[in-house]
Amino acid sequence: MTPWRAPATGSRGVDILLGVVDRLTEAPGGVSVAALAGGLAVPRSSLYAVLRPMLASGWLEAPRRGIVRLGAAWFDLALALEAEQPTAPARPRLQGMTGPARSFLWNPGFTELVDAAPFARPPPYVFGFSNGSRANLWRQGLIHGVQFAAAEHADRIATLRIAHADDDAAAQARDIDAFLAMGVDALIVSPLETEALLPALARARAAGLPVVMVDRLLGDASHSLVQVAGPDTAIGRLPAQWLVETLGGRGGVVMMVGDPEIGPLLRRARAAREVFALAPGIRILETVHSEMTVAAGRRAMAGLIERWGDAIGGVWCDSGLHGAGSIQAWVDAGYDGRVPPHTGGDQNAVYQLAILHGVPLAAMDFPPAMGIRAVEVGLDILAGRTLPRRLEVHTPLVISRGWETDSVRADVFVEDHVRWDRPPSLILGHGMGDDYDPTSFTAGKGGAVGKGAAADGGARSILRTLDILVWLKAHGGETGIADLLEAVAMPRSSLHDLLGPLVGHGLLQRGGRGRIRAGPRARAAGLAATGIADLAATIEPILEELVRSVDGAAALAVLHGERCAIALSRAAAGAAPIAVGSRTPVNWTLAGRLLVAELPERRLRWLLAAHARPRRDGCRPLTLPELVAAIRAEGGQRVAALAGEAGPDLGEAARPIRGADGQVRAVLLLRVPAGDLPAARAALESLDLPQAPLAIPTRSPLVHQIAAP
Repeated sequence: MTPWRAPATGSRGVDILLGVVDRLTEAPGGVSVAALAGGLAVPRSSLYAVLRPMLASGWLEAPRRGIVRLGAAWFDLALALEAEQPTAPARPRLQGMTGPARSFLWNPGFTELVDAAPFARPPPYVFGFSNGSRANLWRQGLIHGVQFAAAEHADRIATLRIAHADDDAAAQARDIDAFLAMGVDALIVSPLETEALLPALARARAAGLPVVMVDRLLGDASHSLVQVAGPDTAIGRLPAQWLVETLGGRGGVVMMVGDPEIGPLLRRARAAREVFALAPGIRILETVHSEMTVAAGRRAMAGLIERWGDAIGGVWCDSGLHGAGSIQAWVDAGYDGRVPPHTGGDQNAVYQLAILHGVPLAAMDFPPAMGIRAVEVGLDILAGRTLPRRLEVHTPLVISRGWETDSVRADVFVEDHVRWDRPPSLILGHGMGDDYDPTSFTAGKGGAVGKGAAADGGARSILRTLDILVWLKAHGGETGIADLLEAVAMPRSSLHDLLGPLVGHGLLQRGGRGRIRAGPRARAAGLAATGIADLAATIEPILEELVRSVDGAAALAVLHGERCAIALSRAAAGAAPIAVGSRTPVNWTLAGRLLVAELPERRLRWLLAAHARPRRDGCRPLTLPELVAAIRAEGGQRVAALAGEAGPDLGEAARPIRGADGQVRAVLLLRVPAGDLPAARAALESLDLPQAPLAIPTRSPLVHQIAAP
């Protein structure tokens, strides 16, 4: 492939990105960073600015220090493009926490209402915010939400005064008294859960000061006018039910719960235990309490893995703040690609890690947007409106694509909810828009709210390009301009300026009626990422000839990660196609077993142990040594054939394709009516398959960071 040289577009970062894709497509085994910088004639600092976000989002891999190659994400995009199948309607990213919470809509009882007419008074107002803690990143999001909302309503809120008690109950009681003495018009309290605050709150109530309680709550509602909270019961119950159904109602789970003295966490854990108690096949192996940090979650899960190992079928976390640490602990323990299903949202890291390591995830962010809602409630009180005594803030249910269950469906998929252009530490559900960055957030009087320093044009264009690729990969390789505009959150004119060089390069292509789809160079990169670019060109006409000769379906299967994936497929008229992009555990299909039959013993045993499948004929399941021996024998045939595995009336014949080194690179598969199986086998026997010089790159656990020189 001739490298594409972009004209001077003003988006130097995108030019470098396209050059990187071209170079690595031609060298699927990988290229050193030094060679890339020399070949593209760019400074290493500029090259690293491109490589780091590509590595973080899976478009590149670093098999060893200083070497990069195309990542598995390109193959996923190529499969989506190859499938050419109708896609599900796009589900937009839900950044705003709009609409009522499920707990209100599904509440079988009635909601207590409060008439705030006695508190009505004209603006401008002075608001007080008594904050009990700044102990974790979530609290930072809550504080920023209060500041953000006050600035957004600066036409009515003249002053916002904030006092942080930093986990000192006596200090928070003094803060509440101080706000009362200042004569604030409304007081927002995020309390420490201790009765030591009750006297100060009683004094505020007696003085007629409207109090809005937010996040944590104290006893009954008598000490505050309105309580703004997250839907704790739903956050505990819905992901727990998803976990039960994902595990088929059987298996061991471990529970990771934060501070056992914090009310929201206790409510989530109680709701989850109710779900597990109703599933007799689910056993809670152990419950651990950890700080709400990635490091604490990593340490806690490392201990659980050491004690329980493969007996852990699923992990229920009340938050992604330590859930991200749990996933990392599983990867550390060698389970990359087979980490058990997890729950727990909030932090961007848990979504990023779930995608990068193939972890099924269900999550509901505990929304720091309740800080925004608390300010709005304060304004509603001062306007004399009628309000619910307890108001829970809506948060969407986020599930990994393809992992919805019968009774638990996604509002938005993990792949659409994650923010690749923001750091792992970002707390989602903040409600402050796509540009919010906690590291550079400022809020000022008059509605001037800083939502994060803008990246320079080159860096922003790189991130937007990766956003486009992620969106296409998650939506079947094709999308409409309108959906893309919402997904990448940029003006239409800017999007079209960015699409120009990407389409000119061939990474993307324009379809009819305002559609954008992955282009031929994206497909080439995907095939190169798994080492079959040269093989695909040879095999495609062979597939066409085979389906004509046997009147069935033909496919090319490759080993992608730990699974057998269908990379190419053709079918005769009237024959059921073999779905491009389908992935199955390697021992579940004939093609998968042939792909791994000659792998080293340790690698083969690891794959089989990770994806054991019970026998469907009622006979005794094979032991692992017996299964290895059976697969070795099956792989020793020039053409293997089997009837009934793909369906009662179907037969499959498969032949390994070898490289010049003698290793199996891919498997050619034919699926026909069972009676035509001898003819299919003969057709594969007669083929003169070429040997190609490249072997499939060995996929080791990803290295997500490259050290700058």
